[in-house]
Amino acid sequence: MKASINSLHHQENDWLRELEFYKQELIVLTDRLEEVAAKNTSNETMAQVEHFQNRFILLKEQHDILRHDNAARSARLNEMAKAIPTHIEEKFVADNDDMHKRMVDFFSSFRDTRFEFYKFLSKVL
Repeated sequence: MKASINSLHHQENDWLRELEFYKQELIVLTDRLEEVAAKNTSNETMAQVEHFQNRFILLKEQHDILRHDNAARSARLNEMAKAIPTHIEEKFVADNDDMHKRMVDFFSSFRDTRFEFYKFLSKVL
């Protein structure tokens, strides 16, 4: 699919805002998990706490990788825009990288984890 440098730039800005939202959300979820761990010490609950700790760590790692890769992609687009400033609105850039799929997968994974976590909270609180 062809896209303009300008539209890809706007897409990256949207992704950065979404990533920032999920970063803040992850902090809130982690705080809630710590509350559960402090109040419930049963083996079953602690096993679930460990499960969610691991999921949150993986999400944080994915978040950091995506943020880094998005910044690298942005730098490449900025170089293209500097090289051909009169053509940033033309749809000629091949948007064939997998960044969009990776972002959608991350957002989906995060939402699924959050939903599962809230179900867990409803059982233990």
